[in-house]
Amino acid sequence: MKKYNNFDLHFVFDLKNKNIQFLHAEYIHPLKQDLVQELQKDFLRDKNVKAAIAFGSGVEFRCNSYSDLDLCLERYDSEKAFHYEAGGEDSVIDVLYADQIGERLKKEIEEKGIVVYDREGRYV
Repeated sequence: MKKYNNFDLHFVFDLKNKNIQFLHAEYIHPLKQDLVQELQKDFLRDKNVKAAIAFGSGVEFRCNSYSDLDLCLERYDSEKAFHYEAGGEDSVIDVLYADQIGERLKKEIEEKGIVVYDREGRYV
């Protein structure tokens, strides 16, 4: 199985509106599309972000208004944390770093994760 973007495992969602234009947006639940779109500015601004992979309920049909957004970031420098401005008080974003997670979770993200930002174009 390839690393990330195993589209045959995922539901294809309608885009919430015409402003949703990030990579693989059709695989992100509509309830999380605006938030991922907002995060694109933060990914672009932070030159340490190599790729951002959405996983968990945000890429599944079971997502609801209480669901958080799970993100796994690949980064160039493992010492630098990611700081974001996207989202409001009601937005919960769980950020994990690919270089700091255990093998079991890493395998799940690699199998079911959807790349929503790719600075180098490696996962397009």
